[in-house]
Amino acid sequence: MTRMAVLSDFDGTLTPSCTIDSLYARFAAPSWVGVTQRWERGEIGTREELTANFATIKASRAEMESMLDAVVLDPKLPALLTLCRERGYPFAIVSDGLTWYIEYILARHGLHDITSYANQVDFEPQGLQLSFPWYDPNSPLRGVDKAGIVRRYQKAGYQVAFIGDGLSDVEVVGVADLLYAKGSLLRHCRENGVEAIEYSTLTDVIKDLKNR
Repeated sequence: MTRMAVLSDFDGTLTPSCTIDSLYARFAAPSWVGVTQRWERGEIGTREELTANFATIKASRAEMESMLDAVVLDPKLPALLTLCRERGYPFAIVSDGLTWYIEYILARHGLHDITSYANQVDFEPQGLQLSFPWYDPNSPLRGVDKAGIVRRYQKAGYQVAFIGDGLSDVEVVGVADLLYAKGSLLRHCRENGVEAIEYSTLTDVIKDLKNR
């Protein structure tokens, strides 16, 4: 059996939409739209985008978490986690979002002790404090160096299957051993002649992994 690790993006991959954009739309100043569009065009990096947009948020942690209570997960995530445990595949979330809301949403669905690599936010009396423990200057447009994390697992002897959907996942193209793609990630792969396995939900990913 292949010694495999399964890594997954969070927003748009394990959730149906982008959690952080929902937070911005509800709590940030209207300028967030322009800032995020600059990020999408590659004019600024994730660190600048998060810092600029969160600087305009005045809501409390409790107010924001009340909105997070409505976020749903792909209903097959528990089945994917079970498959990984049964086969001895390490599973981790690799996200350019925030560990805070990832862990909060997972816990709301009864999912705990899942390894996650993401940007950090601390709620201090003086306000939100952002930090970027997985930043690498070799990937200046990202807060989290996803390709670097994939390579960590590969150096530990694993073949890496990566599940993604968006702009921040593009850097794992050509690095991950097996790539499950949808959305803009899939379009990027097709436009550049890169092999990827199309999926719509985690049901498709589980079915393919079971056949390996």
